[in-house]
Amino acid sequence: MDQGFYGEAELSSIPELSRNLSRGCGNPTGYANIQAGETVVDFGCGGGIDVILAAHKVGSQGKVVGIDFAEQMIEQAKQAVSKAGLHDRNIELLVADMERTQIPESLADVVISNCVINLCPDKDAVYKEAFRILKPGGRIAISDIVLTEDIDPDLRERFQSTWAGCLAGAIPEQDYLRTVSKAGFNTVQIVAQHALASDELEAMASCPGEEFTPASAKEDIAVVQGKVKSIKFTAIK
Repeated sequence: MDQGFYGEAELSSIPELSRNLSRGCGNPTGYANIQAGETVVDFGCGGGIDVILAAHKVGSQGKVVGIDFAEQMIEQAKQAVSKAGLHDRNIELLVADMERTQIPESLADVVISNCVINLCPDKDAVYKEAFRILKPGGRIAISDIVLTEDIDPDLRERFQSTWAGCLAGAIPEQDYLRTVSKAGFNTVQIVAQHALASDELEAMASCPGEEFTPASAKEDIAVVQGKVKSIKFTAIK
């Protein structure tokens, strides 16, 4: 199984509610090397799919914290955790910004995130915050969207007019990884990557769904064909 994506066994443990709300571009819990008893923080947990998978891995002695800026997503994640039979586990679900989580310093062994940090205008602040809350020697496991080359400013502005769409905040890969290193992380390792096909691009451009984000013009999607990819990577504090 490609560790960058969810397997059937993993998906079978996830309530339908959470699966339907998933708009990720990978499976960070599959390559984060999460161990029993660890503390995992999920940046942008959405409907809770990665919170649930992480909770199974850390077991009853571990802890999982999921944060999302959208209160409705946190409420959905709470329902999903309950439906998954994990209501007695040490799971916290918090409404918070990734730039300022209010999570104590050096709490986490692992920070994961699945196709969310690209949405943040201030990615430097997000990675500095991830660095702050990690224990020394802690790690990140990230799945996200990047550009293989920069795009025309007018085109970027049109994508940013519907900022929730994942293409709006995407930046060139080298700039993205420079942000990670600048925050203090080292040993950055690319686990997997793939160029987005046209149907994936359309889905990402209206992420988390057309009921929230108007679809981008097809001609704009065509221009970025071959210039957008998902990357899955780890790095160490």
